[in-house]
Amino acid sequence: MKTVTDEAIILGLMNYRESDRIVTLFTREHGKINGIARGARNSRKRFGGALELFASLKVAFTPAEGLVPVKDVDIVTIYPGIRGRFNGIAFAGYACELVAALVPEGLVNQRAYRLLTAYLEHLDKGEFGGSDRHFFEMNLLNILGYRPSIETCSECGVLLAGKGGVFLVERSCCESCSRGARGKKLGASTITNLLDSLKVGRFGKVMFEEKDMAEAESFLDCYISSILNRPLKSLAFLRLSP
Repeated sequence: MKTVTDEAIILGLMNYRESDRIVTLFTREHGKINGIARGARNSRKRFGGALELFASLKVAFTPAEGLVPVKDVDIVTIYPGIRGRFNGIAFAGYACELVAALVPEGLVNQRAYRLLTAYLEHLDKGEFGGSDRHFFEMNLLNILGYRPSIETCSECGVLLAGKGGVFLVERSCCESCSRGARGKKLGASTITNLLDSLKVGRFGKVMFEEKDMAEAESFLDCYISSILNRPLKSLAFLRLSP
């Protein structure tokens, strides 16, 4: 089969056998693919230092069922501004694991690709923070069809952005309709910021106050875990970052 070239972000890496590496790539034109780089662990001549988590590459590969043979790579950027800071690595690693977990293999989604690239470029400038993390999460969930329903109460229809609410896995309620059910509570300003994240279109434009940040983090971590039926491994590393 003919070899093709595409832009890609490395989402994950794993050593395989004595000399190979399995590489999870999120490509612009072919979606998420799992590739195998033969001899990548023994020879730096062919792949150099290109095979690093969240590196941006031009990748030549042969489309195939199962593991895709990676023929050649050229580095676009390794995002040095991210790699020089612990919290930059933590945020970028989390974003890549989240994309790898949520995006189906082989499904082309250029909006999700552009979102991840824009987030990595933003992080590369030294813009590290929870507000942008939640901006990324909300937009990725929206693009992939997992957008949380936080606009109105599922029982009475009242707008929650004006009064806050309680969010359960299966529904969202105002305080009155929740009837004491245990769930994640979000204040009115937290809901407004989460919804604004879907409107402004740029990182750095929505800023969460400290209380709102904690509410948004607790809610989104729980919501994403419910979709995946597991927490992301990178969360523990992310929570160590300042």
